[in-house]
Amino acid sequence: MKGLIDIKGVEDLNYTNPLWYLLAIVTLILIIAIVIYFKKRKRVYKFKLTPKEIAKENILNIDFNNPKSVAYIFSEDVYKFIDNSTKEKFKELENALLEYKYKKEVPKLDAKLEQEIKKFIKGIKWEI
Repeated sequence: MKGLIDIKGVEDLNYTNPLWYLLAIVTLILIIAIVIYFKKRKRVYKFKLTPKEIAKENILNIDFNNPKSVAYIFSEDVYKFIDNSTKEKFKELENALLEYKYKKEVPKLDAKLEQEIKKFIKGIKWEI
């Protein structure tokens, strides 16, 4: 048995490919970028106003010196907040505002009509 060679001990192979490190770094950067993107996207949607909130803001900031804008804002935005109890009064006011629409030059808003519109706006239930 002199011809047999003894088995050597276990040797550690130190095989590290730099591509594995590169792949790990790229994956980590990609995961961080995705997390940041979704966090920012969530923050943007969080502060976006709904159409009813925009309409409420428009109604509360009506400029009564411009009768044409009063007529259009009242017709388009107040409509979103009316219910069955205020429907008739809304139609009444909307019909009264027809003479201030669709014309190039319109007369100054009637004081009585302006007071009725302000009173109607104060009585709106702001359910958003």
